[in-house]
Amino acid sequence: MFRIRQIYSPIRREEQKLFSSVVRIYRRAFSYYPEYAVKIADLFREGGPKSFEPVLLVAEGPKERILGFSLSFYFADSKAAYLDYLAADPARSKRGYGAAVYEATRDHFRRKPCIGIFMDVPPDEPSLLKEPERIAVNRRRLEFYERFGARPIVNTAYEKKTHKGNQGYTTFLVYDSLDRGKNPSRKEVRDAIECILGAKAQMTSSDSTLRSIIDSVKDDPVQLRPPQYSSAKKQSSKSPTRLSIDLISSGDSQQIHHLRERGYVERPARVSAIRRGLQDISHSEQPLRHFGEKYITAVHDKKLVHFLKEAQEELSPDHLIYPNVFPLRQQERLPRTWEMRVGYFCLDTFTPVTRNAYEAARIAVDAALTGATLIKNGSRRCYVLCRPPGHHAERSAFGGFCYFNNAAIAAEFLSKEGKVALLDIDYHHGNGSQNIFYERSDVYVVSIHGNPRQAYPYFCGFEDETGKGAGRGFNRNYPLFPPVDDERYLKTLQTALRSIAKFKPDYFVLSLGYDIMGGDPTGTFDVSRDGMRRIGEQFSAVGVPLLIVQEGGYSLRNLRVGSNSFLRGLLS
Repeated sequence: MFRIRQIYSPIRREEQKLFSSVVRIYRRAFSYYPEYAVKIADLFREGGPKSFEPVLLVAEGPKERILGFSLSFYFADSKAAYLDYLAADPARSKRGYGAAVYEATRDHFRRKPCIGIFMDVPPDEPSLLKEPERIAVNRRRLEFYERFGARPIVNTAYEKKTHKGNQGYTTFLVYDSLDRGKNPSRKEVRDAIECILGAKAQMTSSDSTLRSIIDSVKDDPVQLRPPQYSSAKKQSSKSPTRLSIDLISSGDSQQIHHLRERGYVERPARVSAIRRGLQDISHSEQPLRHFGEKYITAVHDKKLVHFLKEAQEELSPDHLIYPNVFPLRQQERLPRTWEMRVGYFCLDTFTPVTRNAYEAARIAVDAALTGATLIKNGSRRCYVLCRPPGHHAERSAFGGFCYFNNAAIAAEFLSKEGKVALLDIDYHHGNGSQNIFYERSDVYVVSIHGNPRQAYPYFCGFEDETGKGAGRGFNRNYPLFPPVDDERYLKTLQTALRSIAKFKPDYFVLSLGYDIMGGDPTGTFDVSRDGMRRIGEQFSAVGVPLLIVQEGGYSLRNLRVGSNSFLRGLLS
């Protein structure tokens, strides 16, 4: 796991080390402009520039290791943001940290009065390049930003002018609307350009180059270059899948408030990303039903359920509680204070208790039970798009952004009708599902995941954990160390499916996580988009009704393309 945090000052003792790490990454990633490294800290010192607010966000891993950063400026007068630099540590394997930091940067400016993010990106047109050999790198950068809807502004002289701000190299002015759904006006762009070049190149309003660039912006609103790289464009010609799947969604309105500094978080944008991936997938959306609390207490301790429900009633909307003390002894004694009680029920330090955690988790449970009811009544395939996820929630504890175990509650519901196989293919071990069914033989729990010696939740998910009592032999774990590519993952999956086939289930529940894909910032596997399609194909032949329950996945791009590919494999 890692967390996103904002750094405010290079002179704060607790942030000096982090600032030094940012500078080191900058020098590795942008060796062609080393002079700027010494200027980064100056942006944040007292008496520094007042025309903009510098914003430095970092992805911080264990032991305060900085994995990537973004440096941006916010111009309050023009309500515009400018992304100056974005980089992941080149010394580390590519794990999607750059994308995670950029997503956090977008979230940061969405919370401000902001028309969007502007940025300079080297062009992908050979005629504009001094160094033609850089075109492949430039294309990758523009493709990266295009995934987020950011594209070059066209019909201006911006990319034709060189100046101190671009060190004599032409650049596109790329614009990200932050999903506002409209292009900025001519005046907004002109004001933003004046602010950006004033900050980057110290150009005044009387500078002839600045005036010529500003005067060249004539479209109102401005126009963006059509998509050149996006997977959405490439998929637009694909025909819909032949078969259809029932879809139940818990929606994306319930935000469990959090402190970004505590950890990389589950958030509503995940649902929207998956929905974009389903646009050309044939599906039938089913209405959400509501179910009683008895289905939750069938798998979760009543004290845990009461605790989360009590938080809904007693905490104020802005009250966030994170645990910092955990009971290793005398667990039968429940502490009195909220801060201590959170540690009694929680597994980690980055999953908060908030006023609306209970309501959000209840809606996710309703979605899972709606899907289970459809499966019970004859549906062959059903996809439950729910959040927050659930597979880390144990009988008496929550954690890993999971409060109630959606998949386990659905499996318990279906177990009244027959034997159930519960397979978890999220990158992180489904410790909650294992804990709930560990002593039972009617629900066969199987998990393929990152080895807990290096992956959350660390304390369970090993091969020798096979069940207890009546459940002995009905729990299987396949922990994997990297590298894990498509072939290795599919080979492991086929082994797991053969094991499940011997169990002869009547129903199949799949805990699905897209964090097994390459580039997810919380995982180390490298399953590709095509690998997700092939995984989907494996489940098309399970032979019993299949209920898919959404778990993790924290790269928005992977959620979009992964869901599309998986369901194409499952349904085509």
